[in-house]
Amino acid sequence: MISHLSLTTTKSLSASVSLQTDANGFEFLIIEHQKLSAAFALHGGHLVHFQLADQAPIIWLSKTAIFNDKKAIRGGVPVCWPWFGAADPALGENLPAHGFARTSKWALGDISESTEGVVVELKLHSSEATLALWPFQFELTLKATLSDTLKLELITENKSATSLTYRSALHTYLNISAPENVSVSGLNEYFYNSLKGKVLETGDTTLLIDQAIDAIYNKANGQILLEDRKLQRTLSITNTGNDSEVLWTPWVEGAQAFADMPDNGYQTMLCIESTITGEHGQQVAAGEKHTLSTYIK
Repeated sequence: MISHLSLTTTKSLSASVSLQTDANGFEFLIIEHQKLSAAFALHGGHLVHFQLADQAPIIWLSKTAIFNDKKAIRGGVPVCWPWFGAADPALGENLPAHGFARTSKWALGDISESTEGVVVELKLHSSEATLALWPFQFELTLKATLSDTLKLELITENKSATSLTYRSALHTYLNISAPENVSVSGLNEYFYNSLKGKVLETGDTTLLIDQAIDAIYNKANGQILLEDRKLQRTLSITNTGNDSEVLWTPWVEGAQAFADMPDNGYQTMLCIESTITGEHGQQVAAGEKHTLSTYIK
C-alpha cells in the first residue's frame, strides 16, 4: 500500500522501526518486522499502512492521497478528535471538520519491540494553537499494538481543571477485494442513515455492500465481522469506549468527487469506524482519562 512512495531513511529507532521522509520532507514512521509491515504519518498521528507477512493489506490507503501539512490523508486511520463532523457552534465558526487532531503534527512517544511485534505511541499535547480552537488542556496518546493483530487505543487525558466532553472516531479504512465479495455481520439493527437526513432506521444485522453508505450504527453487542470471500479471510473488529460504529463508502459518485481518491477507489475500501457520536459525547473529569479503541484480528 505504500510501495509507490519514494522514501528515504533519516533515522533508525530500533531494529524494525525507522523515520523516513518523502521528497518533500513529509515524515513517516516505518515498521518492517518479521511478522508485519506498518507505517504512520506524524502528520495526524495517522496509521496509513498495516499488513501481515504474506497477506493482503488490512488497512487501505488511497493511491492518490495527498501528503502535506494542511490536509487530512485519504485512507489509513484518521483520528477524528475532539469532535466528529462539524464542531459545536458554541465553539465558533469555520472550525475544521472532524477536529484538529488529524491535521496536527504529533510527536513520537515510547517504542518497543519483540519477536511478537511492535508497540508504538504517538502523542499530541494542547498548545496555543489548539486552545484557540478548543478551550481545554489535554494529552492525547495513540497507542498502536502491532502483531498478528492490530489494536489502536486513543487515550484522552484531561489536563484541565474542569471536565471536558469530546466526540471522536478511529476512522478505519479497511482493504477489501471488491464490494460484491464482502459482507458485514454483527451490526446493531438500529442506525441513523446520514444519506436520508439521519433518520433512525432498522435493518438486517448482516449487510451487503452494493451502494453508497453513510450510517451511524448504535454500538454493536459484540464483534463485527467483515468477510471477504476472494481474499479468503474474515476480519473480526471489536470496539471499546465507543457509543457507535460508523460505516462509510462513497461509492461511484463520491469517489469521483474526491481529488485524492481514484475514481475506482471505492471498490477496494470500506470504513468501519469506532466512534463517539452521541448527543452528550464522552465526558472526562479533570485529571482523568478515557480510551477509545479498535481491535482487528
